[in-house]
Amino acid sequence: MLLAFNLELFIEISVLLLLIAAVIAIAAFLIIRNLRIIYKDVYKFQSKFDIELRKTANLMSKVVPGDLFAKYASVVVKDMPHDQKKELLGLIDTIFPSIDAQSPDNQYVVETHENLQEIRRMLDSKVLFFNHQISMFPFNVFARFMNMKKIHHYTHQ
Repeated sequence: MLLAFNLELFIEISVLLLLIAAVIAIAAFLIIRNLRIIYKDVYKFQSKFDIELRKTANLMSKVVPGDLFAKYASVVVKDMPHDQKKELLGLIDTIFPSIDAQSPDNQYVVETHENLQEIRRMLDSKVLFFNHQISMFPFNVFARFMNMKKIHHYTHQ
């Protein structure tokens, strides 16, 4: 009788532990999947931002007289550190108001600059969401395990 009671208790505890382990495994899978999706989305917008930044810098270097963009002429924007990208973006934002936006010759420059600003805003919102996500429990545990670090954004603070 005592042996049967212990066996039933052991089976119930084993089933309960198995269920808890299954829930933890499913939750871990979903959390990791969520982090990867968010990170890929940030990476995709970072790539778009890099392309638009290069395009805008090239166009503005042809429109603006002088050597303001000379040091960025042969640099691969994708490989630049964040601080240099932010510096280039600041240079573009500083010089852009001096361009005649009504001139038909500058319409493509204006359109490219507007695209750059729109992509920057989207990228910054995704980066802020990602940074917030990896700072909350349980995402922070998995982010640390996956070696994910906070990403810099381009919004002026």
